[in-house]
Amino acid sequence: MLSSELRTKYLKFFESKGHLVLQSDSLAPDDASLLYTSAGMVQFKPYFVGERVPPAVRIATSQKCMRTDDIGEVGDAVHHTFFEMLGNFSFGDYFKRDAILWAWEFLTEVVEISPDNLWTSVYLDDDEAYDIWVNEVKFPPEKIIRLGEDKNYWPADAPSKGPNGPCGPCNEIFLDVTPEKGQPEDPTWAIAHDFNRFVEIWNLVFQQFDRQEDGTMKPLPTKNIDTGMGLERTIAVLNGTATNYETDLFLPILQGIEVVSGAKYGADVETDKAFRVIADHLRSAVFVIADGVMPSNVGRGYVLRRLIRNAVVKGRKLGLSKNFLTPLVPIVVEIMGDVYVEIADRQSYIDKVIGSEEDKFRKTLESGLQRLEDQIELAAASLNKTLDGEAAFMLYDTFGFPLELTKEIVSEKGITVDVKGFEEAMEAQRRRGKEGSAFGAVMVAAGDSVMRTLENAFEATLFVGYETTESSANVKAIIVDGKVVVEAEEGDRVEIILDTTPFYAESGGQVGDTGTISSPTGLVEITNTRKDSRFHFHTGIVKTGSISEGDTVQAIVDKKRRMAIERNHTATHLLHAALHEVLGEHALQKGSVVEPGRLRFDFSHFQAVTPQEMRRIEDKVNELALADAQANTVVTSIEEARKMGATALFGEKYGNEVRVVKMGDVSIELCGGTHLKHTAQVGLFKLVSESSIGAGVRRIEAVTGEGAIALMHEAEDQLRATAEALGVPVGDVVSAAERNTDVLKELQREIGQMKSKGAAEKAGDLAESAQEVGGVKYVTATMPTVDVPTLQKLADVTIDKLKSGVVVLAGVADGKALFVCKVSPDLVGKGFHAGNTLREVAKVAGGGGGGRPDFAMAGGKDASKVDEALAKAVEIIKAQAG
Repeated sequence: MLSSELRTKYLKFFESKGHLVLQSDSLAPDDASLLYTSAGMVQFKPYFVGERVPPAVRIATSQKCMRTDDIGEVGDAVHHTFFEMLGNFSFGDYFKRDAILWAWEFLTEVVEISPDNLWTSVYLDDDEAYDIWVNEVKFPPEKIIRLGEDKNYWPADAPSKGPNGPCGPCNEIFLDVTPEKGQPEDPTWAIAHDFNRFVEIWNLVFQQFDRQEDGTMKPLPTKNIDTGMGLERTIAVLNGTATNYETDLFLPILQGIEVVSGAKYGADVETDKAFRVIADHLRSAVFVIADGVMPSNVGRGYVLRRLIRNAVVKGRKLGLSKNFLTPLVPIVVEIMGDVYVEIADRQSYIDKVIGSEEDKFRKTLESGLQRLEDQIELAAASLNKTLDGEAAFMLYDTFGFPLELTKEIVSEKGITVDVKGFEEAMEAQRRRGKEGSAFGAVMVAAGDSVMRTLENAFEATLFVGYETTESSANVKAIIVDGKVVVEAEEGDRVEIILDTTPFYAESGGQVGDTGTISSPTGLVEITNTRKDSRFHFHTGIVKTGSISEGDTVQAIVDKKRRMAIERNHTATHLLHAALHEVLGEHALQKGSVVEPGRLRFDFSHFQAVTPQEMRRIEDKVNELALADAQANTVVTSIEEARKMGATALFGEKYGNEVRVVKMGDVSIELCGGTHLKHTAQVGLFKLVSESSIGAGVRRIEAVTGEGAIALMHEAEDQLRATAEALGVPVGDVVSAAERNTDVLKELQREIGQMKSKGAAEKAGDLAESAQEVGGVKYVTATMPTVDVPTLQKLADVTIDKLKSGVVVLAGVADGKALFVCKVSPDLVGKGFHAGNTLREVAKVAGGGGGGRPDFAMAGGKDASKVDEALAKAVEIIKAQAG
């Protein structure tokens, strides 16, 4: 059976059981407690904890998931970072009986697993689940294993240890992959520990309790079902493959690695592990990049960077010394792009991100080798000739050096590695990682929810703001201080829900509308409009009179402000098109803010945009605006929108129906915002700034219409003021500035000469004050200068006069200490190291730094410790001199 068949059979089966089949959520969830979507139920968290009403009480999905707490295990037969979780969910509808019976029906009748090869485990005291298996499934009691809360409770150990919140017993179903071995001697031990024989293929979680602060288990008002079947593992056991990697999900990738490397999968254990790690990490990288994550040094981006770098290191084991990941991306797209169309739509962008990161890492590897050499020097000088475990972990974590690679390199120098220290540092990071991705972090307890009350009482707000900025409406609810009230009076800060509204609610980067809501009895000034669930919340203050639930009101949007917003929003679409033309198709939108006074546009690009490119982009947007293309919108299915060529945006969730905004032949995007009728209404478009906001992400800010005119007036005023300051006409500003710059450079040159002369004289004094220990001359001194280049010059000249020696100089600037160290070439050859010396010296002054063996700079936070720091330098020099 192919993986696509299993996925389809699963979703079709549960659709036949009345389940609504929903698309997979993004791997980057809107949940600050999670690094990545780690389970199928993550997107349904608000439904499980009672904060929202679900679109259906029965739902089924195939969810993209990512877990990295076991990343070190990847490369074996079954572990993955990226995987698909098939799941069926019930929110207060069916419970244990249907969940168990449908699981049995699917496994034995749909995918035709022999009932004789199935086993199951239930929670110790879950007699209800046990009885269903025995009396309704007619399952042999001897194949039903009762296990404790560490195995058959979710979250694990919840009854005794927590966490607090929704929890319940679970029921796991196992496939015996070697039934010919007969009945195990100890079935309980075998099910709990013999993972090679008994493979878990389905977990049914029965959420029925809410663990309280005091540890009591309070029954939930509604009982829920949350199940998970790992696609990769299940398709492997169904096909009887030795590992998950010999299925159609991975085998083409492994074959691609064989082509680019010349190595053979199946040759030996270490080679096979490298193949599997590369295949797994490549899949993960492709999917998380398609969901908008960029490599970086924090959070999700750090995980992505680590995956790519680990794959590159494993490639080195296969002899791959040049970039090889990008040519493998099309294989992943070929396997899964028909189901997850985002990876096909963004393939060229994914190629660029992975290629750029691989380039960066190959350069970083060289830096890592230099850092390793520094650590080897320190280890060689130690009594036990051991490289520090934390240093080994730093090399692994920052530079991607596996422990095995570090051990291999240092062993050539007769040095060992503190493996225990490395493992302790690794475990500390693993604990931090689990805090962000652990399954138990997904759920939290929730109290009474105003939102749930509203969802049960009212239909969705009808938005008419695409057609008009004024409409009559009926007040459905008024919220004051988080509580639903019948009436609000003058001075009250309110949130109002209407049955119909012309007010656009903030979303997709476009800010919410402002305006007024009025009735015969009162006036409310609306300062913002936001959307939550299916309602528009009109936030404001009652200016006069009162407003009551059930009132018929007039809702009026501030038209001038809306028009300014629409100018900027339409301009963002034209800007997106211009970026594609000038920079390339990889310049994809990563975020935006559309306000009345400006627009901000974030996009993927791997270097600064040049002034020439900025001018071309600005000219192109103005050209597109002046073309006066008509802006047309159409509501259609997501499939039809993709066929039309519409661009989908990172991080946006789209339903079955989407709104397509088309501007002539230059721009077609999925967009729910409001827009101008014609592009010429944008008026003038002016770029304000361009900057980096992260690895591979740039930000442009711009203005249109009145904002662009104001910007030009400001520039003209500044130009006139500059001309007056220079005493020349406006047309001569550049030549006058150039003349002044030439004069300034000449003065700076003369000052530099004077400083050099002074440095030479001072260096002579310093050289004469040199002390000597063990045949090594050294100078330590505090200088009145706060100029680092001058400190460096003094150190250079002093070494020249000494011929052989060590110079450590200090200065103070803005209350902080500055240090430079210079070591003569002959002493570098004897093991003296400026960088290592200053690293320890700066620590005394609360700082840090380092550098090359012959020269280094450092800083310290506490200038009062300068003398003490220089004393430390003397101590180190004496120790090195013996």
